[in-house]
Amino acid sequence: MLQRIQTVYLLLVVLLMAAAAFTPLLVLSNAEGSVFDICSKGIFEGGKLLKATWGVLSMAGLGALVALIDIFLFKKRTLQVRAAMFTTFLILFFYVTLFTYYYVYSNGLGLSLEGVNYGVFLPLVALVLNLLAIQKIKADEKLVKSLDRIR
Repeated sequence: MLQRIQTVYLLLVVLLMAAAAFTPLLVLSNAEGSVFDICSKGIFEGGKLLKATWGVLSMAGLGALVALIDIFLFKKRTLQVRAAMFTTFLILFFYVTLFTYYYVYSNGLGLSLEGVNYGVFLPLVALVLNLLAIQKIKADEKLVKSLDRIR
């Protein structure tokens, strides 16, 4: 199981998505100079939770969970490819929900974007690794099918 490079890729996807669930993502500010942090758990002002962002947290958690389950599907490569594609969908939906929360609350609270933290880039790296894992799983399936033709 760990001999395959796609297992390492998927394990890194799990770690990156889990880290994205607990790291700050965006920094916002309003006209008065107050600073707001958007994390996966919510929008914070000075450590106080203002609004919960459960959609972002759930997408990060589900992405990590599906990638973890995907590691153990190594005997069923077609199912493993489907699960990896579902993980890709969850990672993309992580960004959709994050920017939906950003758009809604920045307009509602009069906030502007001050900066982007490293937590926003972790799912992007996870997405690239997940796509590499899909490519390697498909290559394994192709190899197995070619060996079956020889027999």
